[in-house]
Amino acid sequence: MSSPLLYTKSPRLAGILRRVDGLLGLVAVIVLAFLMLLTCVDVVGRYLLDRPVPGAFEISELAMGALIFTSLPLVTLRREQVTVDLLSHLVPVRFRRIQQGLLDLLAALCVGIIAWRLWIKAVEMASAGETTATLQIAVYPLVYYMSLLTFLTMILIVVLAWTDAFGAGNPEQG
Repeated sequence: MSSPLLYTKSPRLAGILRRVDGLLGLVAVIVLAFLMLLTCVDVVGRYLLDRPVPGAFEISELAMGALIFTSLPLVTLRREQVTVDLLSHLVPVRFRRIQQGLLDLLAALCVGIIAWRLWIKAVEMASAGETTATLQIAVYPLVYYMSLLTFLTMILIVVLAWTDAFGAGNPEQG
């Protein structure tokens, strides 16, 4: 599925967004494949060989965090997030782009606050030396990663707001 941002009037921006989309998609696929492999090996080891993968649950938790936050900018870029449009029919057609742009800016603010709070949490975790219980894996690098991808999502939402407000988005959207 292509991104609405790929319809931007700037071929350079569209190229950058294609590369971001491709890279994040590749990372998401690798993490998901790793999770599937880990689960299969753990199940076979647990039930057939009576030797489960040590710390498989912890590793799965960390990988799920990476997968979810890697997918966040992808979902945003492709506009595949869940939306509720109960009242959108009340907004005159000529104001819908402005409405969408303002809602995008509100979403960017909310996502930006989450990114900022995740960064603070990562700093706290790093200074406290927090690790997972069984394998003693440091958790803060993952939380920094989550924060950075949330910040990237905020940037993408701002770009979406720009394209919505100034009509540079998907020509099919009106």
